[in-house]
Amino acid sequence: MEQTKVYLVNHTHWDREWYFSNQDSMVLSDLLFTDAIKELEKNHTAGFTLDGQFSIVEDYLKVRPDMEKRVEALIKAGQLIVGPWYTQPDALHISGESLLRNGIIGKLTTQKYGKTANIGYLPDTFGFNAQMPVILNELGLDNFIFWRGIVPTLTGGFYFKWHGLGQSRKVTAINFPQGYGVCKEFTSSKEFVERSLDPAVKFIQENSAKEPKDVLIPIGNDQMAIKKDFTEQIKQINRLGKYDYQASDYSTFSKKIAQLDLNDYRGPLLEPLLARVHRTCGSSRMDIKLAASRLEEKLVGQVEPMMIIGKKCGVELQQDVLVEAWKKLLASQAHDSMAGSITDSVAEDVIHRLKEGIEIADGIINTIERLLADQLKLSQNQVLLINPLPKEVCDYQKVRLVTHAKYVVFPTADDTSLDLQKYVSERQNVFRETVNGQQYETESGYYINDYLVKTHLPALGYRVLEYQKVEEDPTLKRKEAKISGKNLTLEFFDNSLNLINHEMTSTNFLCLIDSANTGDTYDSSPLQGEKQYELRFDSANVSVSGGVSTMTLSGKQKLPRNLAERRLRHETTEFNYQMKLSLFPDDHLQIHISFDNNITDHQLKLKVKTPQDSRYQAGVPFGSYEYQDNDLTDWQDKYAEKPLSVWPLDHWVTAYHSRKALTVYTTDCKEFSTDDEGLKLTLLATTDQLGKENLINRPGRASGDTTQFGHPMIATPKAELQQHFDYDFTVSFSRGLDLNQIASLQEREIFQPLSYQKQELNLFLNRLDNKLQEGLLKDHFLPRKLSLLNVPDQVTVTACYPAYFKKNKIILRLNNMMSQSIAYTLPNGGKAVNALEQPVKYNGKIAAMDVLTVLI
Repeated sequence: MEQTKVYLVNHTHWDREWYFSNQDSMVLSDLLFTDAIKELEKNHTAGFTLDGQFSIVEDYLKVRPDMEKRVEALIKAGQLIVGPWYTQPDALHISGESLLRNGIIGKLTTQKYGKTANIGYLPDTFGFNAQMPVILNELGLDNFIFWRGIVPTLTGGFYFKWHGLGQSRKVTAINFPQGYGVCKEFTSSKEFVERSLDPAVKFIQENSAKEPKDVLIPIGNDQMAIKKDFTEQIKQINRLGKYDYQASDYSTFSKKIAQLDLNDYRGPLLEPLLARVHRTCGSSRMDIKLAASRLEEKLVGQVEPMMIIGKKCGVELQQDVLVEAWKKLLASQAHDSMAGSITDSVAEDVIHRLKEGIEIADGIINTIERLLADQLKLSQNQVLLINPLPKEVCDYQKVRLVTHAKYVVFPTADDTSLDLQKYVSERQNVFRETVNGQQYETESGYYINDYLVKTHLPALGYRVLEYQKVEEDPTLKRKEAKISGKNLTLEFFDNSLNLINHEMTSTNFLCLIDSANTGDTYDSSPLQGEKQYELRFDSANVSVSGGVSTMTLSGKQKLPRNLAERRLRHETTEFNYQMKLSLFPDDHLQIHISFDNNITDHQLKLKVKTPQDSRYQAGVPFGSYEYQDNDLTDWQDKYAEKPLSVWPLDHWVTAYHSRKALTVYTTDCKEFSTDDEGLKLTLLATTDQLGKENLINRPGRASGDTTQFGHPMIATPKAELQQHFDYDFTVSFSRGLDLNQIASLQEREIFQPLSYQKQELNLFLNRLDNKLQEGLLKDHFLPRKLSLLNVPDQVTVTACYPAYFKKNKIILRLNNMMSQSIAYTLPNGGKAVNALEQPVKYNGKIAAMDVLTVLI
């Protein structure tokens, strides 16, 4: 009988930050990485996997630049295995484009040192979206190595073929059913073999549909040093154990398994069967998630396309500036950081890092806008509109103007609507620098107005739009608490918002729901027996400007201040909230929710009333998925935690029944649930502890190691998030599930046009306006309207950016969200590549729920 071969991989899992900081990790790396380098140099046949992320090598080389040549030599020799990621990412609460940039920048930063690991290695991420095979294949990877989220009865074992939601992408998936630290106490002793190593192998054999003859066992753990004399110790183990053991690496094992006839699986890996996946972490530390989402959207939807436009017009900003912004984001999207399961001091580091990333992104935008305005010689009654989407757009665009005039209109636009107005009062004794020295004057007051201007914009380009002063207030105030669009009416009556259209009538269409949170930074948890609070509204103000109708709802309610008060049902603290509804002529609805959070240990949700008996389809990267509820019978006997029907959403979720459907688009919420009342989107869940034991839905030990011997409980008072919050949503209506309409909505929301006015009334609205001087560019003619690339409507654009590996080229990424393939002809000079800009075969069609990357 053939003896089972056991492949042992010497590795470390390296959290850059968790309940310790990145700075702590950097100090630790000085010892542990140097130790690993010395061991590898001593044993030339030894290998060590450095957790699949290169950022930790960058951190190490900052403190040990003298080791760079030695690191490079070991990487080139294949002994020190690094990459392919820049950081170990979350895979549920960030976009597919962020996951791709993680691999792109991982490759970009690793390649100068030699080999990048060709393994899709994510050993500790809290579950995976169903489209990871698409993302991995785009990064040139054909395998996936992971721990959490598997149900071996569904996958046919721990080694299987994982397919994307379409038919065109797949990877060989390899699972650590007992985790990456199952055999961390590695020694060549009989006790280790009999009590740890052989039982780990046996577990895989006994829980597989077909007993595997090749088994992978990782040897290592969190921040664990390299195992010394690894090969020699394995020789000793071969004399003690019942299997054939050998030193190996993940790539070798995945190639071996890929040759086998494996079972097929399609869908997410989100089940808490063998390990916790923390399905409700999507609402923890929402300050981090909101900041990360806004930076992500700014980089993908505005900064990257603007760098293409800027370069075409002579603005030569270097790619390294963009990479630095991405690194700030990617470091903050590591699985623990993005989930929010970190200490307060680490959370402060993450928020600061994201602030730096946003400032870099804003600086890039400001520089390009200002230099274009200089070259175009904008006059005082002109504004520059930039369209980052490589498609023509005719819609309402947000335009900010700073003027002495109280009101303006745009004569050539289809419609002008005043959205927001702020008056800045005059100032006395303000000095001005003149050729004669400082001169003191009175600075006149001025208005900062936000307009919604409906106009046509050229694809991936810009146009100059003129405006003129008017005396008449364009905004009409209405006493009736009702706004209407083409077929839709919203009415405020009896403290409720009601929706009326041809397809549905919904009373109490939108409201907020508040409840206790007895959980921690990993998971929210209910207070047993508590009745939730439905937060309705007290008043409504209605106005109409141009074709846009606005209703602002305000409410307040007394709530328990903390858990102690909730248990006693004492309602002592007034919670105030506001919802602004903007209804457009085509019936799409924009919602802005704002509040100051002055309640602790609670969870707040937005409830959207949906058609009765609705089904729900949620966005996932480059596709969509309909989640299925788990059978909760005797769940405590089957699962590591209760498999709650709380699901991640990537940009959108649609409720549909028969010919009725509504889609909610947002990047400001990361999880949703449904019940008989409709759709519920979690706005936040606050807590004062990193990890707690014995939660209602998560019995047993505390996550975060806080009930492990020698680990104290860790308070997180700043995770109570006592601060101001703003959330944005867009709701669209359709006759049934319309993926074409959803794809168009997603494009429009991601690639938001920008406006720029060259003015001197306030030089700090855009920080660099005060420093960017005329003459920085060589003067040359620019047309008043420019378009660089126009993509046909049948495909969805998900990214457009300067190529990272090919100089003077651009990358266009297209998505087919549909369930059938779509024909698409490559543009002149365009070549089909993957995300690493390596050539791929293309047959003229984009497969269902797939992407096409084009090098132009």
